Amino acid sequence: MPPPEQFRYAGVAEKGRPRHEKFDSFYIRHPFMDIGRRAKIFAPFDALTGFGDAVGAKQELYVERKLLSESEAAELDRKLDILHRMIPTLQDARDKQIQAALTYYTPCTDENSEHFMIRGKYVTVSGTVTELDTVFGRVTVGGITVELDDVADIDILTDDVF
Repeated sequence: MPPPEQFRYAGVAEKGRPRHEKFDSFYIRHPFMDIGRRAKIFAPFDALTGFGDAVGAKQELYVERKLLSESEAAELDRKLDILHRMIPTLQDARDKQIQAALTYYTPCTDENSEHFMIRGKYVTVSGTVTELDTVFGRVTVGGITVELDDVADIDILTDDVF
């Protein structure tokens, strides 16, 4: 397609793309860039470092803490009693390797969130029960120690339950 008649840069357009010899002054100052390095020029730049993480944290859903009904609390107590009879001591816990899935409530710890220490989320962790301390009220499953007051449900995954 030819340029319009009164086109200001018609002469430049007719010359076409500039060609440089292998070692002329322009080539020496501006050598060709390999495709791998050239692709980095067009890579996205994160000017606001951490902003994406902050936005993602705001999208996390937090809920009110649910109070257990009498029947749910009784069922949880029954499961904890079964678990306590299975592993009365730390040595029994290490020997028997009881597997369990524990669901517990954890409050929001993001100080920049409007839900900070008001709402939280329910987390489920599964693994070996290494400690059940009824005196201090805590249970350790999969390396995570949880207060018994925060436990919403526990499922014993080992088959040899009495």
